[in-house]
Amino acid sequence: MQTSEHIFKSYDIRGLVDGELSNELAERVGRAVVAYTGAKTVVVGHDMRLTSPAFARAVVEGVTRAGVGVVEIGLCSTPLFNFAVTQYEGHDAGIMVTASHNPKEYNGFKMTRHDGLPIGKGMGMEEIRNLVISGAFADADEVGSISSLEVKDAYLDRVFEVADMPNVKNLTVVVDASNGMNGMLVEDFFARLDCAWHGLYLEPDGVFPNHEANPLKEEALVDARAKMREVGADIGIVYDGDGDRVGFLDETGAYVRGDLICALLAKDLLARHPGGTIFCDLRSTQATFDAIKAAGGVAKITEVGHAFVKRHMMEEGGVFGAELSSHFFFTEFANAEVTELVVLLVLKKLAQEGKPFSELLAPFRTYATSEETNFKVENREATIARIEANYAPQAHRRIDIDGVTFYFEGWWFNLRPSNTEPIVRLTLEAEDESVMKEKMKEITTLIGGKRV
Repeated sequence: MQTSEHIFKSYDIRGLVDGELSNELAERVGRAVVAYTGAKTVVVGHDMRLTSPAFARAVVEGVTRAGVGVVEIGLCSTPLFNFAVTQYEGHDAGIMVTASHNPKEYNGFKMTRHDGLPIGKGMGMEEIRNLVISGAFADADEVGSISSLEVKDAYLDRVFEVADMPNVKNLTVVVDASNGMNGMLVEDFFARLDCAWHGLYLEPDGVFPNHEANPLKEEALVDARAKMREVGADIGIVYDGDGDRVGFLDETGAYVRGDLICALLAKDLLARHPGGTIFCDLRSTQATFDAIKAAGGVAKITEVGHAFVKRHMMEEGGVFGAELSSHFFFTEFANAEVTELVVLLVLKKLAQEGKPFSELLAPFRTYATSEETNFKVENREATIARIEANYAPQAHRRIDIDGVTFYFEGWWFNLRPSNTEPIVRLTLEAEDESVMKEKMKEITTLIGGKRV
């Protein structure tokens, strides 16, 4: 079997269904996870993509031929999958067939341990890759058993328990499930609340007939915004394909970044965990770190990527984590993403405060922040070194994780390399918009690459 090494990504295995993935590869993934983790029981689930059921069956075949038991949970979102792996004793590892928010031509495999730590770059992916490519597996003397488990109700029970059974009234909500996996939970979720809601594209559909299942894309927000205007909604919610990310829209239809959601919830989260540590990726606005500190918490920066946030939370005892891309992580769920819980906490906040969403966010929209901008360059390392040599002497502070971050009086920037492409990514923030624009122009000229 020919295997393309580039399908082994930083956080998962992912590739084109036509030519890069196969049932044989899926079976090897099952065997490799058993060999690497030493698991005795493996949870297997899958999303709604057309090839996912067949790939899931092949994963089950690989795991059971290795002599290990399988717990099948069937169709699931990533939060449901993580719940099944981490919250049940005896579930040693898990494999979910999904390509997250990627277009329909893709599929892949997420792998995680019972402690919630995903198998990713520097955390076992290299070993998994070598095992899959070698294909040197022996069948066990006895085939592993197969059982099934329904976790939806237990998951929602726990979500509402952690949110302290919120009384959410007098809100109108629009929720767009993007034909992804969270659609299967929306009706049961809102049945527990006393608010008006309007659903879009709740039926899981692996061809994504309405729009790409990625709330970071403007085109994925168009229909939710239109519905919000039609019904006079207080808030819009847009999920991605596998349900590990959720995008929010305020009552005006403006997109709310993940770091601002963290800032909004910091006080409530830290009331439950006084003095706790909250992790945010290094692209986050300074307003979020200010909000965490003002609420009595400890704010820490992480590399970009959900696997890194989870590892920091596990190793350093974090109570919550957030990424700009709207991954949200909770210590109560083994540091995994729980999109229904962050939605519930935001709705609870809106109901309690009785103010427009945009008004609650206004204190955190105080800095002029660029979106992360990509530049195609000839040499990533040389480009970063050139920028570093120019700005290091002027900086008050620097952080050398995920590229380089420099802090100055009234502004800061991060420049980081792509893991796989000749691209560098620039994020810049300033206290004043004119300074932000001036510094963006200045650094863009020094980078010299083409915006992509």
